This record gives sequence, C-alpha cells and structure tokens, in this order.
Amino acid sequence: MFCNQDWNNNVVRVMDFYNWQKTDSQIIDECLKFSSGFTSRTIVFDRRDWNIDQAILLQDNTTVIVDGVMIKQNNLMFDNIFRGDNFEIDPQNPNGFPLKIRPITNIRIMGKNGAKLEGPDILPKMMHPTMGNEQEMVGDYWGWRNFQVCLSRCTNFELAGFTYTKPRSWANSFDRCSYGYIHDLDITSTVKNGDGVNIRLGCNNIVIDHIKGHTSDDLVAINSMTVGISYPSSRYVYPLDPSSYLIGEGEDINERDIYNIIVSNVLSSTSLYSHGVALLSRNGHKIYNIHIHDIIDGNPVSSSNRLAVIGSYKGYSSGYVPGDMHNIRINHVVSNSAKKAIVFNDPVKDVWINHVIQNRVDGVVLDAVDSEGITVTNSK
Repeated sequence: MFCNQDWNNNVVRVMDFYNWQKTDSQIIDECLKFSSGFTSRTIVFDRRDWNIDQAILLQDNTTVIVDGVMIKQNNLMFDNIFRGDNFEIDPQNPNGFPLKIRPITNIRIMGKNGAKLEGPDILPKMMHPTMGNEQEMVGDYWGWRNFQVCLSRCTNFELAGFTYTKPRSWANSFDRCSYGYIHDLDITSTVKNGDGVNIRLGCNNIVIDHIKGHTSDDLVAINSMTVGISYPSSRYVYPLDPSSYLIGEGEDINERDIYNIIVSNVLSSTSLYSHGVALLSRNGHKIYNIHIHDIIDGNPVSSSNRLAVIGSYKGYSSGYVPGDMHNIRINHVVSNSAKKAIVFNDPVKDVWINHVIQNRVDGVVLDAVDSEGITVTNSK
C-alpha cells in the first residue's frame, strides 16, 4: 500500500500534551521538543486559552496555528510570546545582547478564528539604573524582551491573523529579517512606546498589509536607528535590536539598510503624538525602495495631537545625510485629524506623493523641511 503521509510536515496539537500537573509553558515546551525531530512541523494551539511564563521558541521550518484561542502572558512575565530559538542567551546578562543569533528560516505564526495575543495583567518592576527610580518595565527602555513577537535574523517568515491587547512595548519587532509577510493584525496599545509593527535594522523585502490599530505610538514604524552597543545607554537599559551585537563584530554598515518594503491598507487611530506609518533613518543607515499606499487616519474628522498620518521624525540621534531616505512612493492617504497629513523632517530624494486627501479644514497635505526632492500630485 502506498503511503502519502509527509514526514517532513507533521501536525502536532499542543492539547495532546496537556497534563493538569504541569504549567502551560511546560506543556508547550514538551510539545516543541517532541516535534523537533521532524524536518518541519505545524504546531496547533486550540480548544483552550494558554497562559505562559516564558517565550515560545520556534525553530527553523515551523508553522504555528493559534485557532480561536488566546495566548496570554502570566503576571510579572518579562519575555516575548513568540521568538525564534536562534538566540544564544548570555547567562551573565540574559536581557542584554545575546552572545550570538544564528540565521533562521521558514517561520509562520498564524492566528485564525479570533486568535489573541495578550500581555500580563500585572507588570514587572525594576530599579532603573540610570534614572534612579523603580519603574514598571514597559516601553522601549527595557529592550527586546518586551516585544510580544520578536524575530531576528529570520528569512522567509509570515505573521498574520491576531488581535493584540496589553502589549508592553512594540507589539512586534523584526531586525535583520528578510522576505516576510506581515498582515491582518489588529493592535490595541496604551503603554509608553506602544508601536504596532516595527521594522528595524537590516530588514528587506517585506510586505506589511491590512494592519489596524488604536495605538499609543506609531502603528507601523520603519526605523533604522540604533542606540548603541553598550548598555545601559542613557535611559535605555537593554538593547532593542538584539542582533546589533554584530556592529561590534565589524558588520558592514550597508547590511543595516532597510529596503524593498511595502506598507498597504493601514487603518490607524490614536489620541497621542504618533503616526500611522513612521520613518526614521539615522546613524548612516539608509531607507529606500519603499511603497506606502492606502493609509487611512482612523480618527474622526477633528483636531488631534497626531503628528501625521505618515511622517519622519526629527531628533532621535544623529548621522543623517540628506538623501539617506530615497526612492519612496506614497499613494492614497486620508487624513482626518492630523494637521499635517505627511511630514518629512529630513531632506529626502526621489519621493513621490500622490492622491492625499486632507479632511481637516486647517490642515495641509505636506510639511517638509526641504521639498526639493519631493513631488506631490493629485492631492488636496
């Protein structure tokens, strides 16, 4: 009899490893160890919500399906929900730069039927080493373990289908990742630095599509800034982009450029100083070949503190050379509450903006520190 069972793509349900005497993280860990013997695997979370106290670590060639349930972080947890298993953690400094992050490939994290990722109800606290006071460990001062999904040095990946609540910083962060598809996410954040999707140093060939959110910071950020390679650094206690230890190993600066990024179908609402899509190029790291389209301000037509629907920041470190951001196309943007629909606070080159609708009666389509490299058409 011919057997067409594919040994290389086995489906394993976490629920099959359920044991009431074990924590959910122990059950998940046992399931992952069981499935590690396959060349590739699909891990299914279903039937019940799962409450974790450590990150779920994904090896190469892994698909995760969260089907109609929630994965929630336990109180006081200081770690990701999902991370690649490619980090070699420094036992002397487990929240700092890893000793090494090996390249990883073929990771899919998929939600369906109302899948949710939720942070803890009670946040951990720590004495801030440079500010000298005890703080809740939320926001970007506290580094990469605060992200709900953290992928680093990952090629060929997909993240889709989740509703996010109670994130502790950026909901999702990607550094030195390529050939990715991030789509169909709904993100609600209220904390400091509550970004939705953050594309960091060295990312390329990524599509970001159908992102919705009411966030306390930028819903989508394309951000090539780095703080440094030694921590604490000013108010930053731990590093945000874990693979930037490579800078100290002599990485070519061009490897840190961000390019070939598509951002589309974004619906962003906020009451704070933030953007629907943000751009930040610093430290000689370039951003180019960017297509941003169908970006809608989800606020009602009104006055608000929103910085812009699409904008580049000023400040935040140095090292920008005019034109470091170039070859950018922006099409179909609707501003309901931002006085400035699009803002460029750095001189750019070869930027074309088309079909911007500014619904604020006192608003403008574009505010640019230097408009020479920018073309605007079919906008009002």
